Amino acid sequence: MSSLLDPYIPLLEYLGVWVVIVGIGLLVKADKHGVIVKPYYLMLRTSVFNSWMQKLGSKFRRAWLTYFDIGAAMGLGLLGFIVFSLVANAVNLFNRSSQAGPTLLIIPVPGVTISWEIFPYILISIAALLIPHEAAHGIASVLDKVPIKSSGVFLAIFLPGGFVEIDEEDLSKRKARTKLRVFAGGSFTNVVGWFLVVLLLTNFALTISPLYESNSSGVLITGLVNGGAAQTNNIPQWSVLTHVNATAVPSTNALRSYLAPLAPRHHLVLTINNGNNYTIITQPAPENASRATVGIFTFNYYSPRASFLPVAFPFQLFNTLSWMSLILLGVALVNMLPMFPFDGDRYFDTILTSLGLKNTKNVRTVASIASLLLLGSNLILSFVLYGTIFPK
Repeated sequence: MSSLLDPYIPLLEYLGVWVVIVGIGLLVKADKHGVIVKPYYLMLRTSVFNSWMQKLGSKFRRAWLTYFDIGAAMGLGLLGFIVFSLVANAVNLFNRSSQAGPTLLIIPVPGVTISWEIFPYILISIAALLIPHEAAHGIASVLDKVPIKSSGVFLAIFLPGGFVEIDEEDLSKRKARTKLRVFAGGSFTNVVGWFLVVLLLTNFALTISPLYESNSSGVLITGLVNGGAAQTNNIPQWSVLTHVNATAVPSTNALRSYLAPLAPRHHLVLTINNGNNYTIITQPAPENASRATVGIFTFNYYSPRASFLPVAFPFQLFNTLSWMSLILLGVALVNMLPMFPFDGDRYFDTILTSLGLKNTKNVRTVASIASLLLLGSNLILSFVLYGTIFPK
């Protein structure tokens, strides 16, 4: 019985934590203190963020207006791009084309749908997504003196987030230009953030150079394959592989090149950074039985410039930035779909009104249904062809 429940223990622990949170909320009457506590939902409303956004928006007002005008114009491009991309990917998935890719949308439940190892990276990425996104909505509003009714933070099931509640009645009376700034501002800011993250990733050696050497000098062992040669021989995780059969391996590419011509069941002597040697027998790679593998997960080792700096930090930073690049762009684009309740729906409504269409409800309804079907078909076909793509 216990073996059947093991995969669900993390989920049960989460549910237990929520029972405690709701119980405490009821006991202390949290709603009187501006905290809303419901099953699997915790929200804090505050006016602190309102004044912060008003102060930030009042500084460099002209620069902000230019920034959000660019975002308003780009919103149309983002909307068109995500629709085209989903249509093209759905067609490719249906035809099983090699150009198709999985739709990376999943509810991140640690220990259930994703591994605990990547959960921190996703949390940081979600924070990097939501905080600038909601702040952009708020700043775009205060630029044209649209009141902010409230703002705050929340925790929904497993996901943290933030929100800015704009006076919708006041906003509905404003010019189209103001509305487009507000509705496109969040996604545009996420795209700008994605661009900056990509710059850091593509220049990663330069990114870490203030704290770490920019040239790799070994292979960092970030993980061990269960039952693999390295684990069997007790090679420690987070050690640095420096030599294979007395041949220096200063990078993952060097290690890959050395192993490429070798066949499985080949004897190797691995040397790590403390000088210890390990004699192992290579095993067949799971995806290619003719290729030799030593059973390790790797990353380039960048030597710290100071002894107190952790050797794992460059690897963790790279993973964080990689997840950020994926989530920032993906959510920014999906958010611009003309589908309720996404920002793209109201952006699309404003465009239709600007074109002289008085009754936009029917067009918006059709667009929402079409977008939902398009997104759903991508998710379903992606799951059928690729299954669960995140490691558990």
